[in-house]
Amino acid sequence: MATLEELFAELQGLVTEEPPNHAAALPIIEKILAEAPDDIDALKCKLVALINLKKFTEAMAVLDKTPSIGSACAFEKAYVQYRLNRHAETLEVIQAAAPKKGVDVRMDLLRAQTLYRLGRYHDCGEMYGAVEDEDIDPGELAVNRSAAMCEAGEAEEAENVLKGTAAMLGETADMAFNRACAVIARGDMSRAIVVLDAAEQLHRQESEAAGDSEADIVAELVGFQVQKAYCKQRLGQQDLAEKDYEEALKLKPSDQEVAAVASNNLFALRGKDTSLFDSAKKARALNLDSAVEERLTIQQRRVFAINRCLLSLYMNKHKECLAALTKLEKELAASELPSLVKAALLAREKRLDECSALLQQYATANPKTALRVKLTLAQLQLQQGEKTAAIETLESIDSALSQAGIVGAIVKLYELVKNQPGAIKTLDAAAKVMEADKSKEAPALVKRYRMLAADLRMSSQDAAEALKALEALVKGGDKDTSTVARLCVLLCATKDVAAAEKYAEMLPVVAEADDVDVQELETYTTAVVLKENLDEVDIKAEQVKLQQQMERRRKQRLARRKKDKATVTTEEGKAVTVEAFHLPKPERILELVEMGSWGKPDAERWLPWHMRSYNKKLVKKRKGNAATASGGAQGGAGAGAATNALDRGEKFSAALKAEAEGTPEAAPAAKTGSNKKGKKGRK
Repeated sequence: MATLEELFAELQGLVTEEPPNHAAALPIIEKILAEAPDDIDALKCKLVALINLKKFTEAMAVLDKTPSIGSACAFEKAYVQYRLNRHAETLEVIQAAAPKKGVDVRMDLLRAQTLYRLGRYHDCGEMYGAVEDEDIDPGELAVNRSAAMCEAGEAEEAENVLKGTAAMLGETADMAFNRACAVIARGDMSRAIVVLDAAEQLHRQESEAAGDSEADIVAELVGFQVQKAYCKQRLGQQDLAEKDYEEALKLKPSDQEVAAVASNNLFALRGKDTSLFDSAKKARALNLDSAVEERLTIQQRRVFAINRCLLSLYMNKHKECLAALTKLEKELAASELPSLVKAALLAREKRLDECSALLQQYATANPKTALRVKLTLAQLQLQQGEKTAAIETLESIDSALSQAGIVGAIVKLYELVKNQPGAIKTLDAAAKVMEADKSKEAPALVKRYRMLAADLRMSSQDAAEALKALEALVKGGDKDTSTVARLCVLLCATKDVAAAEKYAEMLPVVAEADDVDVQELETYTTAVVLKENLDEVDIKAEQVKLQQQMERRRKQRLARRKKDKATVTTEEGKAVTVEAFHLPKPERILELVEMGSWGKPDAERWLPWHMRSYNKKLVKKRKGNAATASGGAQGGAGAGAATNALDRGEKFSAALKAEAEGTPEAAPAAKTGSNKKGKKGRK
């Protein structure tokens, strides 16, 4: 049997090999511990061997069994807990062993990584910035620091860090990729694509220099392709983005994070109405291992959890949705999204009462953070016809009066339940809230609310209050023409002409109109009133549009009043000039002049066009009838009679003569005989 010295000598030979043979070292360590269970050196060797063999659970068991080595192996203990995703405990061990920064570089790096996993991105960036060690690549530090800063909302600073490092050391593919991520975080997708192309080229050059195969290079570039697809998606190039995502997934990337991001974004791009089954098939990539999922950012984990629930919900897989909901509640414990997903499940199962109760319960427990829950509850109440309850729900929203959309919904609902005082009260309260607001949109909203309230008071026959509201607007500094004009009209309606004339002096002088079409003016006014009743229409823009339309019509009307002139020469060589609004063809003008009919009423003007003698189609038809009548066909006399029946020149001549003499004459019937067919009324 070997002695402890011989066993330690054998162990030293195994751990000093290149690379160390930790698998072979474990049996030797067990033999040593069998002889000396409390040997600190043997326990340390076992702990290191288990860590290198990625047996973190067994390593944690060793630490728990022998607490004495915890202080001597603080870094190993912290690292084991980090790999087991016990990030809070990891940070506690690091803080106890190395409370100050800069004492132990290994502890500082592990501290930075732990802060990143905990979502403390700003602290993580500062920790990476404080690390100084000659053995650590500053380019790698800059890459990690920039990633943390981007997640902390410091994208511009992150880009500057990468640019500064690249200026000193030269830019690498990782630096360029993270710089593209910083550009994406700043919202410049077009520039991000350019930076990603440069990063892809750098990565290819580095891989070729390292001797990697083309297949390996293509596999590693999938992440670049997915990131560019995301930029295209944000730019609205949906078809190109979808194509890139599908090509990336066809390559079956070995990196699970990349596959999960591509699957998630593809589902988000398609939505619930397009290729849902294909999206569900590809979404298997969202089912990540716990170790891989922990490497994702907090935002990525939340998005994945939400989309898992939504995909199962859209596929009507309620059990899978409930299972995914458990993870969603873990990721978004303080969010209203889990409650919304539960409510959607209940609504799909037609359990509307339970759905309303769930939403109401959450809204009562979280009155200040339940905006979307309350909006969903109001929508559900409206679907059930409970308008009054929907009004109460909307009014309970915190800062509802500072949001124009909610104010408009409340006012519309009050109008539907025929409660104009409630609508007026809401508009007045919203106007007061917006008066205290310092945003650029606030003055316009205040004016809009006051005007709408005045209109409602007018429609409810409360002219005094409407007049009071308009006067308050004008005296408050609102010199807008429409407001002053409305006030003047209202004063005239209340027979306060003196006050109306006083305010009318504030209106611009209107030039006298030489050509006013009253009917068109009435149409214009009505159109403006109708447009003002729509909440989503910009009244001033509509007025400009209608004014331009009136101007076009005026020019067209003036153009129609200009007569055209033409000169024709008769057979006698006499030149005759004629004019009319719409001149016929020159041949027809000459014919009318020679007949002496130019400028005289058409004798056949009472006839429809298709029955007039100079209608070309009718002339051809008459020629055909004449040929039939002269031929020997049986019934020829009837055809001739039909031709004579069409000739009504004598009757219309008599009518013209009677018209000239002022004698009333009965108008000829358009049709003779009783050949009318009865029509059934539509049911």
